[in-house]
Amino acid sequence: MSELTCNVLIVDDELLARQGIKHLLDWESEGFRIVGEASNGKEALELIERLSPHILITDIVMPVMDGEELAREVRIRHPEIRMIVLSSFSEFDYVRSTFQSGVQDYILKPKLDAQKLLAALKKMAAGIPELRGMRMGGPKQQSLRALLDKAAAGFPLGDGADGARLLQEQLPHPAFAVFGARLDADSPASGTSAAWKERLEAQLAELPEAGRFAAAAELGAGRDLVRALLNFDPADLPLLEAWLERLEASAAEAGWPVLGALAGPFDSLSGLHAAIERLPDLMERRFFHPERRFFATLPSSAGADAGAPFDASAFEAELGGQQFEAAFARLRVLAASLDGFQGMRVQELKSFIGHHLFHVIVALLRHQYPAAALDERKYAYFRDIHEARSAQEAGQTMLRFLEEAESCVAARQRPGGSQAMQKLLAYIQEHYAEPLHLADVAQHFHFSPSYLSNYFASHNKEGFSEHVNRVRIEQACRLLADTDGTIADIATRVGYADNSYFTKVFRKYMDQSPSQYRRSAQEGRDIR
Repeated sequence: MSELTCNVLIVDDELLARQGIKHLLDWESEGFRIVGEASNGKEALELIERLSPHILITDIVMPVMDGEELAREVRIRHPEIRMIVLSSFSEFDYVRSTFQSGVQDYILKPKLDAQKLLAALKKMAAGIPELRGMRMGGPKQQSLRALLDKAAAGFPLGDGADGARLLQEQLPHPAFAVFGARLDADSPASGTSAAWKERLEAQLAELPEAGRFAAAAELGAGRDLVRALLNFDPADLPLLEAWLERLEASAAEAGWPVLGALAGPFDSLSGLHAAIERLPDLMERRFFHPERRFFATLPSSAGADAGAPFDASAFEAELGGQQFEAAFARLRVLAASLDGFQGMRVQELKSFIGHHLFHVIVALLRHQYPAAALDERKYAYFRDIHEARSAQEAGQTMLRFLEEAESCVAARQRPGGSQAMQKLLAYIQEHYAEPLHLADVAQHFHFSPSYLSNYFASHNKEGFSEHVNRVRIEQACRLLADTDGTIADIATRVGYADNSYFTKVFRKYMDQSPSQYRRSAQEGRDIR
Protein backbone atom coordinates (compact mmCIF):
# COMPACT_ATOMS: atom_id res chain seq x y z
CA MET A 1 0.00 0.00 0.00
CA SER A 2 1.46 3.35 -1.04
CA GLU A 3 2.01 6.06 1.55
CA LEU A 4 1.52 8.81 -1.04
CA THR A 5 -0.67 11.67 0.13
CA CYS A 6 -2.68 14.10 -1.98
CA ASN A 7 -2.18 17.67 -0.73
CA VAL A 8 -5.24 19.96 -0.72
CA LEU A 9 -5.46 23.75 -0.35
CA ILE A 10 -8.78 25.34 0.72
CA VAL A 11 -9.60 28.84 -0.58
CA ASP A 12 -12.64 30.67 0.85
CA ASP A 13 -13.08 34.12 2.38
CA GLU A 14 -15.37 32.77 5.13
CA LEU A 15 -13.56 31.21 8.09
CA LEU A 16 -16.58 29.10 9.02
CA ALA A 17 -16.79 27.72 5.48
CA ARG A 18 -13.11 26.71 5.62
CA GLN A 19 -13.58 25.10 9.02
CA GLY A 20 -16.63 23.24 7.74
CA ILE A 21 -14.69 21.78 4.80
CA LYS A 22 -11.76 20.82 7.05
CA HIS A 23 -14.04 18.80 9.30
CA LEU A 24 -16.34 17.40 6.65
CA LEU A 25 -14.03 14.43 6.04
CA ASP A 26 -11.47 12.36 7.86
CA TRP A 27 -8.93 13.52 5.31
CA GLU A 28 -5.87 11.57 6.37
CA SER A 29 -7.66 8.23 6.54
CA GLU A 30 -8.69 8.75 2.90
CA GLY A 31 -5.18 9.59 1.73
CA PHE A 32 -5.56 13.39 1.61
CA ARG A 33 -3.97 16.15 3.66
CA ILE A 34 -5.05 19.78 3.99
CA VAL A 35 -1.79 21.69 3.72
CA GLY A 36 -3.17 25.20 4.09
CA GLU A 37 -6.00 27.73 3.91
CA ALA A 38 -6.35 31.04 2.07
CA SER A 39 -9.04 33.72 2.25
CA ASN A 40 -8.69 34.91 -1.36
CA GLY A 41 -7.00 34.08 -4.66
CA LYS A 42 -3.95 36.25 -4.02
CA GLU A 43 -3.17 34.47 -0.75
CA ALA A 44 -3.75 31.13 -2.49
CA LEU A 45 -1.17 31.88 -5.19
CA GLU A 46 1.41 32.74 -2.52
CA LEU A 47 0.70 29.52 -0.63
CA ILE A 48 0.87 27.41 -3.79
CA GLU A 49 4.50 28.43 -4.29
CA ARG A 50 5.34 27.28 -0.77
CA LEU A 51 3.05 24.29 -0.21
CA SER A 52 2.79 22.70 -3.69
CA PRO A 53 -0.79 21.38 -3.37
CA HIS A 54 -2.14 18.84 -5.84
CA ILE A 55 -5.77 20.05 -5.60
CA LEU A 56 -7.43 23.40 -4.87
CA ILE A 57 -10.94 23.66 -3.43
CA THR A 58 -11.99 27.26 -4.02
CA ASP A 59 -14.97 29.55 -3.63
CA ILE A 60 -15.98 31.82 -6.53
CA VAL A 61 -16.93 35.13 -4.88
CA MET A 62 -14.01 36.45 -2.80
CA PRO A 63 -12.36 39.84 -2.20
CA VAL A 64 -8.97 40.89 -3.64
CA MET A 65 -8.90 38.03 -6.19
CA ASP A 66 -11.96 35.89 -6.89
CA GLY A 67 -12.11 32.25 -7.91
CA GLU A 68 -12.48 32.99 -11.63
CA GLU A 69 -9.25 35.02 -11.75
CA LEU A 70 -7.51 32.48 -9.52
CA ALA A 71 -8.42 29.69 -11.96
CA ARG A 72 -6.90 31.63 -14.87
CA GLU A 73 -3.69 32.31 -12.95
CA VAL A 74 -3.36 28.70 -11.81
CA ARG A 75 -3.81 27.42 -15.36
CA ILE A 76 -0.96 29.68 -16.53
CA ARG A 77 1.44 29.22 -13.62
CA HIS A 78 0.61 25.71 -12.35
CA PRO A 79 -1.23 23.73 -15.03
CA GLU A 80 -0.59 20.50 -13.11
CA ILE A 81 -2.88 21.56 -10.23
CA ARG A 82 -6.48 20.30 -10.27
CA MET A 83 -9.31 22.56 -9.08
CA ILE A 84 -12.77 22.08 -7.58
CA VAL A 85 -15.03 25.13 -7.47
CA LEU A 86 -17.68 25.66 -4.79
CA SER A 87 -20.60 27.77 -5.96
CA SER A 88 -24.27 28.60 -5.55
CA PHE A 89 -26.93 28.42 -8.25
CA SER A 90 -26.71 32.19 -8.87
CA GLU A 91 -22.97 31.92 -9.66
CA PHE A 92 -23.23 29.30 -12.41
CA ASP A 93 -22.18 31.70 -15.17
CA TYR A 94 -18.94 32.27 -13.26
CA VAL A 95 -18.50 28.52 -12.81
CA ARG A 96 -18.94 27.93 -16.53
CA SER A 97 -16.19 30.46 -17.27
CA THR A 98 -13.80 28.74 -14.84
CA PHE A 99 -14.10 25.47 -16.78
CA GLN A 100 -12.44 27.29 -19.67
CA SER A 101 -9.54 28.00 -17.27
CA GLY A 102 -8.89 24.39 -16.30
CA VAL A 103 -11.36 23.74 -13.46
CA GLN A 104 -12.22 20.04 -13.43
CA ASP A 105 -15.35 19.95 -11.22
CA TYR A 106 -17.77 22.06 -9.22
CA ILE A 107 -20.00 21.41 -6.21
CA LEU A 108 -22.97 23.45 -5.09
CA LYS A 109 -22.23 25.03 -1.70
CA PRO A 110 -25.70 24.66 -0.19
CA LYS A 111 -25.55 20.94 -0.94
CA LEU A 112 -21.94 20.29 0.01
CA ASP A 113 -21.93 16.56 0.66
CA ALA A 114 -19.01 14.65 2.13
CA GLN A 115 -19.34 11.65 -0.17
CA LYS A 116 -19.75 13.79 -3.28
CA LEU A 117 -16.69 15.84 -2.39
CA LEU A 118 -14.69 12.72 -1.58
CA ALA A 119 -15.67 11.11 -4.91
CA ALA A 120 -14.55 14.21 -6.81
CA LEU A 121 -11.25 14.31 -4.90
CA LYS A 122 -10.51 10.64 -5.54
CA LYS A 123 -11.32 11.00 -9.23
CA MET A 124 -8.91 13.92 -9.54
CA ALA A 125 -6.16 12.26 -7.48
CA ALA A 126 -6.35 9.18 -9.69
CA GLY A 127 -5.48 11.33 -12.69
CA ILE A 128 -2.40 12.95 -11.15
CA PRO A 129 0.67 11.07 -12.43
CA GLU A 130 2.80 11.41 -9.32
CA LEU A 131 -0.02 10.01 -7.16
CA ARG A 132 -0.56 6.78 -9.05
CA GLY A 133 -0.67 3.96 -6.55
CA MET A 134 -1.94 6.23 -3.75
CA ARG A 135 -4.12 4.48 -1.21
CA MET A 136 -7.70 5.55 -1.89
CA GLY A 137 -9.63 5.06 1.32
CA GLY A 138 -9.74 1.64 2.91
CA PRO A 139 -10.10 0.95 6.64
CA LYS A 140 -10.62 4.13 8.61
CA GLN A 141 -7.51 5.03 10.57
CA GLN A 142 -8.05 8.39 12.15
CA SER A 143 -5.01 10.41 13.18
CA LEU A 144 -4.58 12.13 16.51
CA ARG A 145 -3.73 15.38 14.73
CA ALA A 146 -7.00 15.33 12.79
CA LEU A 147 -9.03 14.73 15.97
CA LEU A 148 -7.23 17.50 17.85
CA ASP A 149 -7.66 19.95 14.98
CA LYS A 150 -11.37 19.20 15.06
CA ALA A 151 -11.63 19.72 18.83
CA ALA A 152 -9.48 22.87 18.66
CA ALA A 153 -11.89 24.39 16.13
CA GLY A 154 -14.85 23.72 18.46
CA PHE A 155 -16.38 20.82 16.55
CA PRO A 156 -17.71 17.80 18.50
CA LEU A 157 -15.59 14.69 18.12
CA GLY A 158 -18.58 12.36 17.80
CA ASP A 159 -18.70 8.90 19.27
CA GLY A 160 -16.75 6.84 16.73
CA ALA A 161 -15.10 3.76 18.26
CA ASP A 162 -11.85 4.25 16.32
CA GLY A 163 -11.45 7.84 17.45
CA ALA A 164 -12.26 7.01 21.06
CA ARG A 165 -9.74 4.16 21.06
CA LEU A 166 -7.05 6.39 19.54
CA LEU A 167 -7.61 9.10 22.14
CA GLN A 168 -7.48 6.58 24.96
CA GLU A 169 -4.23 5.14 23.65
CA GLN A 170 -2.51 8.45 22.91
CA LEU A 171 -3.98 10.63 25.70
CA PRO A 172 -4.64 8.26 28.62
CA HIS A 173 -4.69 10.74 31.49
CA PRO A 174 -7.85 12.48 32.79
CA ALA A 175 -6.55 16.07 32.84
CA PHE A 176 -5.59 18.43 30.02
CA ALA A 177 -4.02 21.85 29.62
CA VAL A 178 -3.12 23.95 26.58
CA PHE A 179 0.20 25.72 26.25
CA GLY A 180 0.69 28.55 23.78
CA ALA A 181 3.50 31.00 23.10
CA ARG A 182 4.19 33.75 20.60
CA LEU A 183 6.72 36.46 19.90
CA ASP A 184 6.41 39.47 22.17
CA ALA A 185 5.62 42.41 19.90
CA ASP A 186 6.79 44.86 22.59
CA SER A 187 10.23 43.32 22.86
CA PRO A 188 13.04 45.07 20.90
CA ALA A 189 14.44 41.63 20.07
CA SER A 190 11.14 40.17 18.85
CA GLY A 191 12.24 40.01 15.25
CA THR A 192 15.74 38.64 15.84
CA SER A 193 15.27 35.25 17.49
CA ALA A 194 14.69 32.69 14.75
CA ALA A 195 15.32 29.74 17.08
CA TRP A 196 12.72 30.58 19.73
CA LYS A 197 10.29 27.90 18.55
CA GLU A 198 12.98 25.22 18.72
CA ARG A 199 13.87 26.28 22.26
CA LEU A 200 10.26 26.10 23.40
CA GLU A 201 9.71 22.75 21.73
CA ALA A 202 12.81 21.43 23.50
CA GLN A 203 11.31 22.57 26.80
CA LEU A 204 8.05 20.82 25.91
CA ALA A 205 10.00 17.63 25.29
CA GLU A 206 11.03 17.65 28.96
CA LEU A 207 7.46 17.13 30.10
CA PRO A 208 7.21 13.31 29.97
CA GLU A 209 9.01 12.90 33.30
CA ALA A 210 9.18 9.23 34.29
CA GLY A 211 6.18 8.53 32.09
CA ARG A 212 3.84 10.62 34.20
CA PHE A 213 2.96 12.93 31.31
CA ALA A 214 1.66 11.81 27.97
CA ALA A 215 3.76 13.15 25.13
CA ALA A 216 2.74 16.72 24.30
CA ALA A 217 0.67 16.67 21.10
CA GLU A 218 1.29 19.63 18.81
CA LEU A 219 -1.79 21.54 17.77
CA GLY A 220 -2.08 23.40 14.50
CA ALA A 221 -0.24 26.68 14.90
CA GLY A 222 1.00 29.56 12.79
CA ARG A 223 4.50 30.69 11.96
CA ASP A 224 4.62 32.96 15.02
CA LEU A 225 2.90 30.62 17.46
CA VAL A 226 3.74 27.43 19.31
CA ARG A 227 0.74 25.57 20.69
CA ALA A 228 0.58 22.18 22.38
CA LEU A 229 -1.90 20.02 24.26
CA LEU A 230 -0.62 18.57 27.54
CA ASN A 231 -2.23 15.44 29.00
CA PHE A 232 -1.44 14.50 32.61
CA ASP A 233 -2.66 12.99 35.81
CA PRO A 234 -4.17 15.58 38.20
CA ALA A 235 -1.87 14.28 40.95
CA ASP A 236 1.07 15.50 38.87
CA LEU A 237 -0.17 19.07 38.59
CA PRO A 238 2.74 20.30 40.77
CA LEU A 239 5.14 18.89 38.16
CA LEU A 240 3.44 20.96 35.49
CA GLU A 241 3.59 24.08 37.66
CA ALA A 242 7.28 23.49 38.33
CA TRP A 243 7.91 23.03 34.61
CA LEU A 244 6.26 26.40 33.87
CA GLU A 245 8.42 28.07 36.52
CA ARG A 246 11.57 26.58 34.97
CA LEU A 247 10.42 27.71 31.55
CA GLU A 248 9.91 31.27 32.76
CA ALA A 249 13.30 31.29 34.44
CA SER A 250 14.97 30.00 31.26
CA ALA A 251 13.21 32.66 29.17
CA ALA A 252 14.35 35.41 31.53
CA GLU A 253 17.94 34.13 31.60
CA ALA A 254 18.18 33.72 27.82
CA GLY A 255 16.28 36.93 27.05
CA TRP A 256 13.73 35.17 24.84
CA PRO A 257 11.36 37.67 23.18
CA VAL A 258 8.43 35.36 23.94
CA LEU A 259 5.08 35.54 25.74
CA GLY A 260 3.41 32.32 26.85
CA ALA A 261 0.30 31.03 28.60
CA LEU A 262 -1.00 27.77 30.02
CA ALA A 263 -4.80 27.35 30.14
CA GLY A 264 -6.21 24.55 32.24
CA PRO A 265 -6.71 22.14 33.70
CA PHE A 266 -9.84 20.78 32.00
CA ASP A 267 -11.13 17.22 32.01
CA SER A 268 -12.33 16.65 28.44
CA LEU A 269 -11.28 17.55 24.92
CA SER A 270 -14.63 19.29 24.59
CA GLY A 271 -12.97 22.06 26.62
CA LEU A 272 -10.04 22.42 24.22
CA HIS A 273 -11.54 25.18 22.06
CA ALA A 274 -12.46 27.35 25.08
CA ALA A 275 -8.98 26.87 26.55
CA ILE A 276 -7.34 27.95 23.29
CA GLU A 277 -9.59 31.02 23.18
CA ARG A 278 -8.40 31.86 26.71
CA LEU A 279 -4.70 32.00 25.76
CA PRO A 280 -4.69 35.59 24.35
CA ASP A 281 -6.46 36.87 27.48
CA LEU A 282 -3.86 35.20 29.66
CA MET A 283 -1.02 36.74 27.68
CA GLU A 284 -2.70 40.14 28.17
CA ARG A 285 -1.84 39.86 31.86
CA ARG A 286 1.60 41.14 30.87
CA PHE A 287 -0.07 44.58 31.12
CA PHE A 288 -0.39 44.09 34.89
CA HIS A 289 2.91 42.21 35.34
CA PRO A 290 5.45 43.61 32.85
CA GLU A 291 8.25 41.74 34.61
CA ARG A 292 6.65 38.38 33.72
CA ARG A 293 6.46 36.44 30.44
CA PHE A 294 4.39 33.33 31.19
CA PHE A 295 0.90 33.20 32.68
CA ALA A 296 -1.46 30.43 33.68
CA THR A 297 -4.87 29.54 35.07
CA LEU A 298 -3.35 26.85 37.26
CA PRO A 299 -4.29 26.99 40.98
CA SER A 300 -0.88 28.28 42.04
CA SER A 301 -1.13 31.10 39.49
CA ALA A 302 -4.29 32.67 40.88
CA GLY A 303 -3.94 36.42 41.05
CA ALA A 304 -4.42 38.67 44.01
CA ASP A 305 -7.90 39.64 45.10
CA ALA A 306 -9.40 42.52 43.19
CA GLY A 307 -9.17 45.92 44.79
CA ALA A 308 -12.12 47.95 45.98
CA PRO A 309 -14.55 48.70 43.12
CA PHE A 310 -14.56 52.20 41.69
CA ASP A 311 -17.75 54.00 42.78
CA ALA A 312 -18.70 55.67 39.50
CA SER A 313 -21.95 57.11 40.89
CA ALA A 314 -20.17 58.85 43.77
CA PHE A 315 -17.51 60.11 41.36
CA GLU A 316 -20.14 61.63 39.04
CA ALA A 317 -21.94 63.23 41.99
CA GLU A 318 -18.68 64.79 43.19
CA LEU A 319 -18.00 66.24 39.77
CA GLY A 320 -21.54 67.59 39.52
CA GLY A 321 -21.24 69.26 42.94
CA GLN A 322 -17.80 70.70 42.11
CA GLN A 323 -16.22 68.54 44.81
CA PHE A 324 -13.16 68.17 42.63
CA GLU A 325 -10.75 67.43 45.47
CA ALA A 326 -12.75 64.32 46.41
CA ALA A 327 -13.26 63.28 42.77
CA PHE A 328 -9.56 63.65 41.93
CA ALA A 329 -8.56 61.76 45.08
CA ARG A 330 -10.81 58.93 43.93
CA LEU A 331 -9.03 58.86 40.55
CA ARG A 332 -5.63 58.85 42.25
CA VAL A 333 -6.63 55.77 44.21
CA LEU A 334 -7.75 54.17 40.94
CA ALA A 335 -4.43 55.01 39.25
CA ALA A 336 -2.52 53.37 42.10
CA SER A 337 -4.67 50.23 42.16
CA LEU A 338 -5.07 49.27 38.49
CA ASP A 339 -3.59 45.85 39.34
CA GLY A 340 -6.86 45.16 41.13
CA PHE A 341 -8.71 45.14 37.79
CA GLN A 342 -7.10 42.00 36.36
CA GLY A 343 -10.53 40.46 35.86
CA MET A 344 -11.22 43.11 33.20
CA ARG A 345 -9.82 42.87 29.69
CA VAL A 346 -7.04 45.37 29.06
CA GLN A 347 -8.86 47.31 26.33
CA GLU A 348 -11.99 47.49 28.50
CA LEU A 349 -9.92 48.87 31.37
CA LYS A 350 -8.34 51.48 29.11
CA SER A 351 -11.78 52.55 27.86
CA PHE A 352 -12.99 52.65 31.48
CA ILE A 353 -10.16 55.04 32.39
CA GLY A 354 -10.72 57.24 29.33
CA HIS A 355 -14.44 57.42 30.08
CA HIS A 356 -13.83 58.94 33.52
CA LEU A 357 -11.13 61.35 32.39
CA PHE A 358 -13.52 62.59 29.71
CA HIS A 359 -16.16 63.32 32.34
CA VAL A 360 -13.66 65.34 34.36
CA ILE A 361 -13.16 67.62 31.35
CA VAL A 362 -16.92 67.90 30.78
CA ALA A 363 -17.48 68.88 34.42
CA LEU A 364 -14.69 71.47 34.40
CA LEU A 365 -16.05 73.13 31.26
CA ARG A 366 -19.64 73.01 32.48
CA HIS A 367 -18.69 74.78 35.71
CA GLN A 368 -16.73 77.43 33.80
CA TYR A 369 -13.23 76.37 34.83
CA PRO A 370 -10.41 77.35 32.43
CA ALA A 371 -10.04 73.87 30.93
CA ALA A 372 -10.00 74.69 27.20
CA ALA A 373 -6.34 73.72 26.87
CA LEU A 374 -6.94 70.45 28.72
CA ASP A 375 -9.90 69.78 26.43
CA GLU A 376 -7.67 70.28 23.39
CA ARG A 377 -5.09 67.84 24.78
CA LYS A 378 -7.58 65.15 25.75
CA TYR A 379 -6.93 63.08 22.64
CA ALA A 380 -3.22 62.95 23.47
CA TYR A 381 -4.09 61.61 26.93
CA PHE A 382 -6.51 59.07 25.47
CA ARG A 383 -3.88 57.96 22.96
CA ASP A 384 -1.26 57.55 25.68
CA ILE A 385 -3.64 55.40 27.71
CA HIS A 386 -4.57 53.33 24.67
CA GLU A 387 -0.88 52.73 23.86
CA ALA A 388 0.19 52.08 27.47
CA ARG A 389 2.08 48.78 27.75
CA SER A 390 1.56 48.38 31.48
CA ALA A 391 -0.83 49.33 34.26
CA GLN A 392 1.93 51.46 35.79
CA GLU A 393 2.32 53.41 32.54
CA ALA A 394 -1.46 53.97 32.31
CA GLY A 395 -1.51 55.10 35.96
CA GLN A 396 1.27 57.62 35.31
CA THR A 397 -0.74 59.08 32.43
CA MET A 398 -3.73 59.43 34.75
CA LEU A 399 -1.59 61.29 37.29
CA ARG A 400 -0.29 63.69 34.62
CA PHE A 401 -3.88 64.36 33.58
CA LEU A 402 -4.94 65.00 37.19
CA GLU A 403 -2.10 67.47 37.74
CA GLU A 404 -3.33 69.51 34.78
CA ALA A 405 -6.96 69.22 35.89
CA GLU A 406 -6.03 70.42 39.40
CA SER A 407 -4.22 73.40 37.91
CA CYS A 408 -7.43 74.31 36.07
CA VAL A 409 -9.33 74.31 39.37
CA ALA A 410 -6.64 76.32 41.15
CA ALA A 411 -6.40 78.89 38.34
CA ARG A 412 -10.04 79.88 38.41
CA GLN A 413 -11.11 82.83 40.48
CA ARG A 414 -14.69 81.90 41.24
CA PRO A 415 -16.87 84.99 40.60
CA GLY A 416 -19.99 84.74 42.62
CA GLY A 417 -18.87 81.54 44.22
CA SER A 418 -21.09 82.37 47.12
CA GLN A 419 -22.57 79.86 49.49
CA ALA A 420 -26.02 80.54 48.01
CA MET A 421 -24.83 79.68 44.50
CA GLN A 422 -23.19 76.49 45.68
CA LYS A 423 -26.42 75.47 47.40
CA LEU A 424 -28.36 76.13 44.19
CA LEU A 425 -26.01 73.95 42.14
CA ALA A 426 -26.09 71.19 44.73
CA TYR A 427 -29.91 71.30 44.82
CA ILE A 428 -30.13 70.92 41.04
CA GLN A 429 -27.63 68.04 41.12
CA GLU A 430 -29.75 66.30 43.77
CA HIS A 431 -33.17 66.89 42.17
CA TYR A 432 -32.46 66.85 38.41
CA ALA A 433 -34.70 63.77 37.91
CA GLU A 434 -37.74 65.63 39.28
CA PRO A 435 -39.90 68.23 37.46
CA LEU A 436 -37.48 71.09 38.10
CA HIS A 437 -39.03 74.46 37.23
CA LEU A 438 -37.55 77.88 37.89
CA ALA A 439 -40.57 79.01 39.93
CA ASP A 440 -40.41 75.93 42.18
CA VAL A 441 -36.69 76.33 42.87
CA ALA A 442 -37.16 80.06 43.49
CA GLN A 443 -39.90 79.33 46.02
CA HIS A 444 -37.68 76.72 47.75
CA PHE A 445 -34.92 79.30 48.20
CA HIS A 446 -37.32 82.19 48.94
CA PHE A 447 -36.41 84.09 45.74
CA SER A 448 -38.66 85.57 43.13
CA PRO A 449 -38.43 83.71 39.79
CA SER A 450 -37.07 86.76 37.95
CA TYR A 451 -34.44 87.40 40.64
CA LEU A 452 -33.35 83.75 40.59
CA SER A 453 -33.07 83.79 36.80
CA ASN A 454 -30.87 86.89 36.79
CA TYR A 455 -28.84 85.75 39.80
CA PHE A 456 -28.17 82.34 38.28
CA ALA A 457 -27.05 83.70 34.91
CA SER A 458 -24.82 86.39 36.40
CA HIS A 459 -23.10 84.04 38.85
CA ASN A 460 -22.86 80.89 36.78
CA LYS A 461 -22.52 82.27 33.22
CA GLU A 462 -25.17 79.79 32.23
CA GLY A 463 -28.94 80.13 32.42
CA PHE A 464 -31.01 78.05 34.81
CA SER A 465 -32.72 75.93 32.15
CA GLU A 466 -29.51 75.41 30.22
CA HIS A 467 -27.74 74.27 33.38
CA VAL A 468 -30.54 71.85 34.31
CA ASN A 469 -30.52 70.38 30.80
CA ARG A 470 -26.75 69.97 30.88
CA VAL A 471 -26.86 68.12 34.23
CA ARG A 472 -29.62 65.85 32.95
CA ILE A 473 -27.83 65.06 29.70
CA GLU A 474 -24.61 64.24 31.57
CA GLN A 475 -26.53 61.81 33.75
CA ALA A 476 -28.20 60.36 30.65
CA CYS A 477 -24.75 59.79 29.10
CA ARG A 478 -23.70 57.80 32.14
CA LEU A 479 -26.86 55.67 32.04
CA LEU A 480 -26.55 55.09 28.29
CA ALA A 481 -22.96 53.93 28.68
CA ASP A 482 -23.36 51.83 31.82
CA THR A 483 -26.90 50.38 31.73
CA ASP A 484 -29.19 48.52 29.33
CA GLY A 485 -32.31 50.60 29.98
CA THR A 486 -34.39 51.76 27.02
CA ILE A 487 -34.02 55.31 25.71
CA ALA A 488 -37.50 56.16 26.94
CA ASP A 489 -36.75 54.78 30.40
CA ILE A 490 -33.52 56.76 30.65
CA ALA A 491 -35.31 59.92 29.51
CA THR A 492 -37.78 59.50 32.38
CA ARG A 493 -35.04 58.74 34.90
CA VAL A 494 -33.24 62.01 34.16
CA GLY A 495 -36.35 64.19 34.27
CA TYR A 496 -37.82 64.23 30.73
CA ALA A 497 -41.43 63.09 30.39
CA ASP A 498 -41.34 63.49 26.60
CA ASN A 499 -38.93 61.09 24.87
CA SER A 500 -38.82 63.09 21.62
CA TYR A 501 -37.95 66.29 23.52
CA PHE A 502 -35.22 64.39 25.38
CA THR A 503 -33.75 63.26 22.06
CA LYS A 504 -33.84 66.83 20.73
CA VAL A 505 -32.06 68.22 23.80
CA PHE A 506 -29.55 65.35 23.75
CA ARG A 507 -28.63 66.13 20.12
CA LYS A 508 -28.13 69.79 21.01
CA TYR A 509 -25.57 69.01 23.72
CA MET A 510 -23.89 65.88 22.34
CA ASP A 511 -24.16 66.35 18.54
CA GLN A 512 -25.59 62.83 18.18
CA SER A 513 -28.66 60.85 19.12
CA PRO A 514 -28.88 58.87 22.40
CA SER A 515 -28.71 55.55 20.50
CA GLN A 516 -25.58 56.67 18.61
CA TYR A 517 -23.92 57.75 21.86
CA ARG A 518 -24.75 54.42 23.52
CA ARG A 519 -23.34 52.47 20.60
CA SER A 520 -20.03 54.36 20.63
CA ALA A 521 -19.75 54.42 24.43
CA GLN A 522 -20.39 50.71 24.84
CA GLU A 523 -17.82 49.94 22.15
CA GLY A 524 -15.25 51.73 24.28
CA ARG A 525 -15.16 54.96 22.25
CA ASP A 526 -16.41 57.43 24.82
CA ILE A 527 -14.87 60.31 22.91
CA ARG A 528 -17.03 62.97 21.39
